[in-house]
Amino acid sequence: MEIYNEGMYKQICSYIPDVMQHLYSDHARNSIDLVELRDAFRANQMQGKAWLCDNINHFSRSSKILVVGSWLGFLSYCLYKMGFNYITETDIDSRLEILSCSLNSVNDNFLHYNDDVNNIILDEYDIIINTSCEHIENNNWFHNIKNGTILVLQSTNFISYDHPNTVNSIDEMKSKYKLSKYMYEGELVFNSSFSRFMIIGVK
Repeated sequence: MEIYNEGMYKQICSYIPDVMQHLYSDHARNSIDLVELRDAFRANQMQGKAWLCDNINHFSRSSKILVVGSWLGFLSYCLYKMGFNYITETDIDSRLEILSCSLNSVNDNFLHYNDDVNNIILDEYDIIINTSCEHIENNNWFHNIKNGTILVLQSTNFISYDHPNTVNSIDEMKSKYKLSKYMYEGELVFNSSFSRFMIIGVK
């Protein structure tokens, strides 16, 4: 069982009021509902993000990062607060662009694409982060990534209607996303039947 960094967890959670502040905009508030906000900022989500951020803290702050399946843009914001300046994100759900772009407007080098990752040229990124591997039915996006790119990938064994590509172990995840070098691999256990898996390495 992996234990996430408690200090990093508190740091990540301290950014939630910044999100709430942007919801004073009617445009942003009307783009999402309370259920989605609840799901986005529940404890498990914050633990997963703290776990990720703690394990990439040593990466160069000048790296060009792509966040795949960016949802509300909160991870992109956390990365910016850590000192990463060149952050691009993509999500196929056009609703999410409103809040994400508002929240990340503090970053002059931030870009948001409302697009499928399979339609994006991936060669220009040093680091590609995908915490939503379970949501993407095929792995074409992975095969399109050039060798030498650092990948930070999370998936889960949690069964849901919108999880067509789950994994049951780290070994299964590594077999789906084969890397030339593994820098980190771990499992965050939430309960007896639900875990989140993460691998970090070089393709």
